[in-house]
Amino acid sequence: MKHRNAVLKYLSPRPEVHEPPRPSLLLPGLLLLLPLAALASTTGEEFLAFYQFIYDAATGYLGRGIAITGGLVMMGVAAGTGKVVIAAAGMVLAIFGALGPTIIDQIFGSALIY
Repeated sequence: MKHRNAVLKYLSPRPEVHEPPRPSLLLPGLLLLLPLAALASTTGEEFLAFYQFIYDAATGYLGRGIAITGGLVMMGVAAGTGKVVIAAAGMVLAIFGALGPTIIDQIFGSALIY
């Protein structure tokens, strides 16, 4: 009987201990970084070459080639499995890949972003 009580005492849930709240250093640290976030939005010349490369790749022959290849691969998979939904997804991929960068450029080109 003594052994059983010791096991039950060990397995019984322990009472929760509430610690007093400690002051957090997260908020003061974030407040110190706030001026750096303001500078991040005003500069960006170092990313111009990267942006230009991605834009040219997406709107050029590379982006269209990837879109058409993806559409053809998905149509081939659809022909092999006999599922029309996969073929439709392939067509959407090819159309969006070919026309998507132009549409996105028109949206962002006409928006007033400060």
